Amino acid sequence: MDSDVMIDADGLKEEGLKQFQRGELDKAMATFETAVSQYATAQNPGGQVEMLNNIGVIQRMRGNHEESLEAFTTAAALSHEIDDVNRRAQVLGNMGDLYAGMGDKEAAARYYSDAAALFAQCDDAGKQSQVLKALSLLRLRQGKWMMAMMYMESSLSVKPRRGLFGSLFLGMLRFATSLFGR
Repeated sequence: MDSDVMIDADGLKEEGLKQFQRGELDKAMATFETAVSQYATAQNPGGQVEMLNNIGVIQRMRGNHEESLEAFTTAAALSHEIDDVNRRAQVLGNMGDLYAGMGDKEAAARYYSDAAALFAQCDDAGKQSQVLKALSLLRLRQGKWMMAMMYMESSLSVKPRRGLFGSLFLGMLRFATSLFGR
């Protein structure tokens, strides 16, 4: 592994993230695409997964569903190949967002659920909580109130540092779900 190539790839990653945060999506996309190649040269598949995931997010934001799905699918396969559970969970969560945006609520729910399970497996409670919240909001928009409350309760239960409001809301959700016989 060439350490100079790795430094270049990491620099590209940081630059791409800055461009993304400034809303410079075209520049960020080009930077992330170059970083994918650099990480491949440096034999760092984890870096490739991150950059492909970022590319998928940008394509999703642009409404380019096929390109987004292609980037996410490649990232998911590569993360599975290297057994990187956390990165795979991140990709699956983003695939949930993609399918939710395309109107396929059941596929979105499956991806969110799979991502939550993987985040639990690798003890990333913060990201697990975020994905469960997304799943709760998805079910809420579908009018599936009980399911929405159950997922929100799960989200708050695993959330680190939920604060006073979060703790009060969790208590209210537990009370409400108990009334419905859960």
